[in-house]
Amino acid sequence: MVTFLGNSSDSIDADVIVVGLGAMGSQTLWRLAERGVDAIGIEQFTPGHDRGASHGESRIIRSAYAEGASYVPLVKEAWQLWRELEEVSGAHLLEQTGALMVGPADSPVIAGPLASARAWDLKYQLLETAELREAFPQYVPADGLMGFYEEDAGYLRPEASVTAAVEAARVRGAEVLRESGVTAILPDPVRPRVRLGDRELTARHVVVAAGGWLPGLLPATARLMHVERRVMGWFRVADPAAFEARRFPVFVHSDASGDHNLYGFPTLDGETVKVGLHTWPGIDEVIDPADGHRPPDQADAQRFAEAVDRTFVGVDPQPVRMESCMYSLTPDRHFLVGPRADLPGLTLLAGFSGHGFKFATVIGEIAAQFAVTGKSALPVEKFDPHRFDRR
Repeated sequence: MVTFLGNSSDSIDADVIVVGLGAMGSQTLWRLAERGVDAIGIEQFTPGHDRGASHGESRIIRSAYAEGASYVPLVKEAWQLWRELEEVSGAHLLEQTGALMVGPADSPVIAGPLASARAWDLKYQLLETAELREAFPQYVPADGLMGFYEEDAGYLRPEASVTAAVEAARVRGAEVLRESGVTAILPDPVRPRVRLGDRELTARHVVVAAGGWLPGLLPATARLMHVERRVMGWFRVADPAAFEARRFPVFVHSDASGDHNLYGFPTLDGETVKVGLHTWPGIDEVIDPADGHRPPDQADAQRFAEAVDRTFVGVDPQPVRMESCMYSLTPDRHFLVGPRADLPGLTLLAGFSGHGFKFATVIGEIAAQFAVTGKSALPVEKFDPHRFDRR
């Protein structure tokens, strides 16, 4: 049992309360429970739900990081913790397939992972356009595009990952409140509180992992993040064997303009591949999480048809099905992790959409460290929630 820093246990309901049990909150609850911390996790829906950003069957994990070499130590730690969660839960969560990044040589999807790989001595392979066409005939790369391939990559199963972490935490003594909507969070340096309707819970520390709902619960964070709608699609393939993981790894593809970026996965069901549009003209629709993400429509199908037709061979450009999700984004597209002086007693976890799910285990570990000791031993300076105050 951890000796929690702070005052006596009088008049508290738990040492730590975790608000939101999606990708980051579920892992935080597990890492706290592993320490023996008395913790309560609160989820307004059911863990593993499809109302936020932790659904859709698959999420990419990669090591040579396009978004910056400073992420590499964190993703290395995340890999180890994913394997640990698999071991303690008995669930198969991570599949290593390799990853293929396609784009111009000077684009972020090539130059970024190349810089990370060289900084951290990671294994990789560069493919010129002709080599890319020969090695991966499922693509139609335009002249001037090249490939960056790394073995230390694959995909995670998001719904299973969330439910595995919540159950592992529960088995280790954490209390889990499902279908419990938080109506207010009251910061306090000694006794922060969480309100659920007419019920109020008190803790020594609160970790807020509420995803797109964060600004509604803590209005002071409204300028730090906004929420956009995104759509994922599944497409039938003519030759499923050509799109199995051993021949068609997870991928990120950018065209020469840099405006058209898509990502995707090998076939998981032997019939379809999943494709998502990360950046694409016309998709940046700001939404209110309270209203939910609008269902996919014909405009989404038309964008997908264009994207798939121009990128692949042997993939039907008309989606078999589509699903909407939320992208919670900060102004610089990097995460918010840690405390803010104007929100005492809280640790914030936010802004992970687009590339954050792979880090969920290590973010959970970082949040647990903040909750128990007030600091983290892992490199999180880049994610300081105060960084926008200085701009």
